[in-house]
Amino acid sequence: MSASEAYEREGQNDSRLDELASKLSSLRQVTSDIHNQASQTSFIQSSSEAFTTLTSSVKHSSQRLARSAGVSYPIYKTVFFILVAVLFIYLVYLLV
Repeated sequence: MSASEAYEREGQNDSRLDELASKLSSLRQVTSDIHNQASQTSFIQSSSEAFTTLTSSVKHSSQRLARSAGVSYPIYKTVFFILVAVLFIYLVYLLV
């Protein structure tokens, strides 16, 4: 093998090495993009879970409020009747 053939093969090896380095760089970029998208998906999923938890908490609170309002309804009714009775007694007292 002559020196010129050796230089030619060395040039071909350098060219192929540059191609491989380029492909490796592209592969690293694709891997990085996949990682970034997976991180964003994880963030979206955790945000969705937080929203679901918040919705559940609001629903539970509204149910408790509805129950407490349902229990206190007779109290409002009782207070109304007491006020009407006091007003009636006061009006009867004024007329007598």
